[in-house]
Amino acid sequence: MSSLFSKQRESAALLPGNRFFVRLIELEPENIASQVSLAIETVSPFPSEQMLMGYITSGDNKWALAYAAHRRRFTPEESFAWPDDCQVIPEFLALLGQRPDRGGILIHEGPDLLTALAWNENQPLPSCVLVVDKKDSSTDLLTKEIIERTGLPSTTPITTTTGEFSNERNDSQLILNCNSGKPFQLSSNQLDCADIRDADFLSTRRKKERVNKLLWNTARVALGVIIVSFVFEVSAFLINWRSNNLRLINESRQPVIQEIESAQAISARITEMNTKAPLPLEMLALVNEHRPATVDFQRVSCKNNTQIEIEARTTNASDVYTFEKSLKETPEVTFVATKDMRARDNFTTFSVTITFKPGALRKGVKN
Repeated sequence: MSSLFSKQRESAALLPGNRFFVRLIELEPENIASQVSLAIETVSPFPSEQMLMGYITSGDNKWALAYAAHRRRFTPEESFAWPDDCQVIPEFLALLGQRPDRGGILIHEGPDLLTALAWNENQPLPSCVLVVDKKDSSTDLLTKEIIERTGLPSTTPITTTTGEFSNERNDSQLILNCNSGKPFQLSSNQLDCADIRDADFLSTRRKKERVNKLLWNTARVALGVIIVSFVFEVSAFLINWRSNNLRLINESRQPVIQEIESAQAISARITEMNTKAPLPLEMLALVNEHRPATVDFQRVSCKNNTQIEIEARTTNASDVYTFEKSLKETPEVTFVATKDMRARDNFTTFSVTITFKPGALRKGVKN
């Protein structure tokens, strides 16, 4: 006798198809679950609370393949063996992926059971599903019976296949396989509809799955935070270690740095003296070239690096203006101002302030 179900990674419990009766139901757009339940109750001699029911819908939601079995078809031991965290579905759903292109009949021969599925040409789901024990029937008898039930012509193409059924989860999808045939996929939206257990159990399981998912996501976030914190700690340790190494290196190089800084300070001082220190002798020499013979310098003061003030006297007052005019015509001079002219004891005293162009005197010195 075929085992009641097989599991792979606890993805689904695949039940023998001969425990179920199957109906293809045409659907209206709304309340699909109610339509399926009502259709099963119509053809079943038992009330719905005594039934285990499930269904899958076509891609356009115009058809539903519904299947149901009385609870007594499964012993308590068999029911308790169904894992809470997987789907419980009939195994013939794994054959739905092998629908003939233009309709036809598919016969599957398993170790103990024969399964036949018949498709009309324009229907995405089989119009009839028959599952019988091999010791009670044969492939020919099963083919004849499904042709009679569906009214298909005797020339309908028939495809045969063998092998065991298997399943696996891929993200939120359930993939059903039968050897090398094309697999059939149940999306996350179809899983609970396909499961034969009652709505209260499925609702409780969904809540449990949501809690588990929340806990799992929380754990992942916590783990991520721990990893990020660890990375930051390691980075901080490496940065601190590197900083300490650089500090030790800098400290070991302090004597060299101090020598360099001293040399730079001396160099800067020399540069400053060359560019900013007054050149009183150079200023006086340039002014003296334009001094009339009657003019005597009494006192000289250097105001800054571009300006000099001279107190002088002369016996010829007109030489003061001659002196001033000559200085103004000198290219190195930018400004000349004469003040405090006084006549006393045959002498005229005066004060003259002379401003030179920046750098003019130093250029002459360099040359």
